[in-house]
Amino acid sequence: MAACSAVVRFLRSITPALPDHLVAYCNSHRRLCTKTTIGFRQQMDHIIPPKEYHWQPGNLISQNFKLGNNGHICVVLNRRIQVPSHVVKLLWKNATVRCAVDGGSNHWRDFVLAEGINSSSKSTSATSLEPLDVITGDFDSITEETVEFFKTTPKIHTPDQDATDFTKALNVLQPVMTQRKVQDVVVFHDCSGRLDQVMANLNTLYKVQKENCNVYLLSGNSVTWLLRPGKHTIQVPLDLVTSQRWCSLMPVGASAHNVTTTGLKWNLYHAHMEFGGMVSTSNTYSTEFVQIETDSNLIWSMGAYDFEEKVRLTAK
Repeated sequence: MAACSAVVRFLRSITPALPDHLVAYCNSHRRLCTKTTIGFRQQMDHIIPPKEYHWQPGNLISQNFKLGNNGHICVVLNRRIQVPSHVVKLLWKNATVRCAVDGGSNHWRDFVLAEGINSSSKSTSATSLEPLDVITGDFDSITEETVEFFKTTPKIHTPDQDATDFTKALNVLQPVMTQRKVQDVVVFHDCSGRLDQVMANLNTLYKVQKENCNVYLLSGNSVTWLLRPGKHTIQVPLDLVTSQRWCSLMPVGASAHNVTTTGLKWNLYHAHMEFGGMVSTSNTYSTEFVQIETDSNLIWSMGAYDFEEKVRLTAK
């Protein structure tokens, strides 16, 4: 504000008859400077408190295998399922809705057959598994054998080519989530292989972000989700802290101008993060409670327990 006034005084000193349009220009920018400064100070001083989020990934990867009071939704994407089978089965059992996305149904069929599971009933016996509730997609990847295998499963055709089958599936599931008051979605995917598919999945996290929709990408060695602007507290399983497993913060798609963390081995303090600048990868924990305050969306990804070792043992 003082700077804008100084500009006016300077211009008047060298031009006694300052044109009206220049006076109006400087006055308008003085108002803009005032609003911007007030807004910035309110955010920095927390006069406007940041929205707070609390995350407990242990419920997903090592403890209850259930998210939320009303359960969660399980989604299978078109990639081989790398998550250990006992984790998959427990998350599947505790799900409220179970969905396969196009070619994901091929991989779910493979999983069912490999486990020797009866998926045709809702029996609670050890040899049964709750059936798929729905298959969605443009159906360019599902095989005829899979269609026959899941012939009684409802199928919703989503032919729009301007969005991925994953994004369209979440849009289909949104009304069900609202009706059943479910806000957590666990997605079985694999983060190796095709980079374009990995990036498309991250893009979906951005496209479907809502206050009532938390989407977790679960692979054989990691769990990944989106942190929206605000203050986040992540309760990290103690096993991950003691074993110094990796974690990362990535500003995908846009810069984050003000990021502060506590509870990490290498913390950030009012950091500016962007690709081409600084990102936080291969970090780890100093405590089991990590706090992250950010003014922009960030991708949080973390090593998920000892999934990799279990996958290797299974392969042998």
